[in-house]
Amino acid sequence: MKLSDVGEKGFISRSMGILADIWISGSLAPGDDAASYYLAGLWLLLKIDGFSAHSSKYPWNRWSDLGWKAATSCASDIVAKGGTPYAYLISLGAPSNFPLEDMLELISGFKEALKLYGGVFAGGDTNSSKDDVWVDVACIGSTNTDPIPRGGRPGDRILITGRFGYAGLARIYYERFLKGDIRIGDVPEEVVRTTSRPVARVGAEHVLRRYRRCIGGSVDVSDSLAESLYLISESSGYEIELHEIPADPRAIEIARDIRADPVDIVFNGGEEYELVLSVEESCVESIVEDIMRIGIEISHYGVITESRGLGVLYRGVKISRAGYQHFISI
Repeated sequence: MKLSDVGEKGFISRSMGILADIWISGSLAPGDDAASYYLAGLWLLLKIDGFSAHSSKYPWNRWSDLGWKAATSCASDIVAKGGTPYAYLISLGAPSNFPLEDMLELISGFKEALKLYGGVFAGGDTNSSKDDVWVDVACIGSTNTDPIPRGGRPGDRILITGRFGYAGLARIYYERFLKGDIRIGDVPEEVVRTTSRPVARVGAEHVLRRYRRCIGGSVDVSDSLAESLYLISESSGYEIELHEIPADPRAIEIARDIRADPVDIVFNGGEEYELVLSVEESCVESIVEDIMRIGIEISHYGVITESRGLGVLYRGVKISRAGYQHFISI
């Protein structure tokens, strides 16, 4: 079998079958967004994330955007577990004939993200690759409350930060670009901006810790909103019913102009780095108010139902579990 036969998720599942018995001692299960370890009165949170330029750099992205996104991806997973990211390490690979200026630009984007998120640089590594450029970022964070797993309970409300649609549009524009149907200049500025510098919700973790007793589950949105909701459903064992979707109005306008499905672009994007929470009903209003107070948009979009099983439904229609998978997706 080849990696393309099983995809990223299939490979991870098989890998965890080998590694699960040596998983770090902590409250988060193997395969969660991060790992945890209790030390000196704090929960340490550990994460590594990365990608190749081929899989994550759109033609309209700068090299600094790739460094920015690698740091953002790592920070976002720490925040989703209720932690504050602090120390970051970076590992790079590139062909020997790759322009030095572009590689230094990538490093500059990594630094810009750390300046925004308040982290420090703690080392790195460089490697030669044959063809592509790749970057991995590891980060360490901490929390003084139990890290938040994936999951939830029947009756929990689904809260989601931000608005969606531009990342889904980017996928469509990229596919049309590869076919030669459009030029880079045809991609709307909103799509370019959103998919060049997505922002992790650093700061929201303070609110998550304040209401930890009310929060049954938390994940960030990296592969797609649909995938993140399915992770909550899968871990809880119950279906999720959405009464509304977090659609950006301008993104919906663009979708209609290019005859794209508005529901598809909302659920099947990726790299938005927003948060999806399952929260007890009694705490919803307080959490929404406190997160909005720090400048992050968030709203209540659905509920974990009493129906056992795996599924995400919007107005009674099941949303497909789609999202980016390495080894399979473009």
